[in-house]
Amino acid sequence: MNTFKSNEENTISNFVSINEVINYEPPKYIPNWDGSFNKIKSGKSSYFRPNKEFSIFNINIINSNSLRLDAKSEGIYIILSEKFNFFYVGKTLSNIKQRLHSHIQKLTSTNNNRYTTPLKWQKLAFIRYNALKEESVKLDDLKIKFYHSSEYSMCSIDELENNIYLKYKALLPKYISLNDPKALES
Repeated sequence: MNTFKSNEENTISNFVSINEVINYEPPKYIPNWDGSFNKIKSGKSSYFRPNKEFSIFNINIINSNSLRLDAKSEGIYIILSEKFNFFYVGKTLSNIKQRLHSHIQKLTSTNNNRYTTPLKWQKLAFIRYNALKEESVKLDDLKIKFYHSSEYSMCSIDELENNIYLKYKALLPKYISLNDPKALES
């Protein structure tokens, strides 16, 4: 099933800087990080967090942004970096701020005692940290696009997520997908 509008370009030119969508107060830059992560056990679960000093950051969705995102937005988002050749496709059901907070924590390798950082994200976070140094806590290399589920009512949000993931995987073969392929492509 083709869930994409016929006039949609098959390029990444229609992404916008994430800084046009969110207000962001970055965490403290922690110099000399060795790229290691601590394994934190909590009950039956384990979490991987950067082996760094505790730090926090804040984000808020900008009112009237070009993607028409707000706290209640439902749909599929793509975070992309042309500088580091990666993308991530995610789904939000009225929790876009929390979802973006989670991804920014991973990409900036912030130890805020929240979330876990999967191995692919760990590797990319360290590459990004080494390349950008003090700028690694900023988001200047990140772009975002959003598909509002209300505009794609011919399929479920899970089908939409899968179709968009497959689209960008095919469109960007030289890019690393930060998605767990087992969770998609079903």
